[in-house]
Order: sequence, then C-alpha cells, then structure tokens
Amino acid sequence: MKIAERIVMILLVFVLGGGSAWFYFAVKADQQEVRDAVARGEYQIPKEKKSTSDAEKDWRVIYPNTIKITIGDVEVQASVADTLSKRIKGLSDTPFLPPNVVKLFAFGVPGSHSIWMKDMNYAIDIIWVAQHGAVVHIEENVSPDTYPESFSSPTPAWYVVEASAGFVASSSIAIGSKVVIPVN
Repeated sequence: MKIAERIVMILLVFVLGGGSAWFYFAVKADQQEVRDAVARGEYQIPKEKKSTSDAEKDWRVIYPNTIKITIGDVEVQASVADTLSKRIKGLSDTPFLPPNVVKLFAFGVPGSHSIWMKDMNYAIDIIWVAQHGAVVHIEENVSPDTYPESFSSPTPAWYVVEASAGFVASSSIAIGSKVVIPVN
C-alpha cells in the first residue's frame, strides 16, 4: 500500500506542477501578445465618455435611497438620515449636492438640533422644520470654513433639511413655508 500511495502522490505532484507551469506560460504568452500589439500601435484602452445621463446617475451613487418631498413649491429628492449614525455623518465627505437633492434629518423629537460643517466640501442652506411641516428657522450659505461652530434653531424643530447654497433664495423659502414629507 505504501508504494501505491507514494506513486499516486508523485503523480499528483507532477499533474499539479504541470498545470501550474502551463497556466504560468499561458498568461505570459497573453501578456506578450498585448505588449506586441501596443508596440505596433494596434492596442488602445477605450476612453469612456460621460454623457449627461451619466452625470445625472452619479448623484444616485452618493444618495441612493431618496424620497420625494416638497419644500415651498419645489419638489426635490431627499436623502433621509433617520438613524444616529446617518445624522452624525450627514453630508460630510460628499463631493457635491445637486440642486434637486436635499439631505433630510428626521429626529423624531422636537429640539434645537445643532448642525455643524465637519468634513464638508461645499456651502449649504440649512432649514429647520416643525413636526407639522412649517419652516421655523433658516441659515443660508453656511460655509465649511465655519467648522467647529454649530448652527441650531431657536424654535424647536422636528426635521432639518440641508440644501445646496442658494436653494432658499432661488426657491423663495421663508419662515412659515410648508414642507411636505410623505409619512410611511
């Protein structure tokens, strides 16, 4: 039995070694073909063109789960921060916020709800909203340079909405404007 086992083991080593050698040389041959094609000028890496529709899809990668809400007369997509970790992160480290997208912080309790600009890359408008949907406080064009200062509402709010800087002015949002958030 021991001789048969040794023969099988030796054959197994030869088969595995041969298979590995074959794989190695096959990959090397493919690499050499690519090098030769590049040297002849026959091989080019295709350049990817971004269309307008691709740019539209980009924000969905950063803000994948959104709901439609209405602020004043403007309908926008809201990325909802409804857990503590999502509220702490907010818009930190995001590269941009499209004009038709906002960040909706759902606190579930009334309060002054402080907002800071930690790790922000762009200015925003901040809107505090009461439980019944009325805007109770607004801070416009808040710069990332204001960190570590924080901003809060003197009137208790249930929600906070962060929008691109200029959203409040361009949409004529004011204290008392209505925010309609669908209830699930």
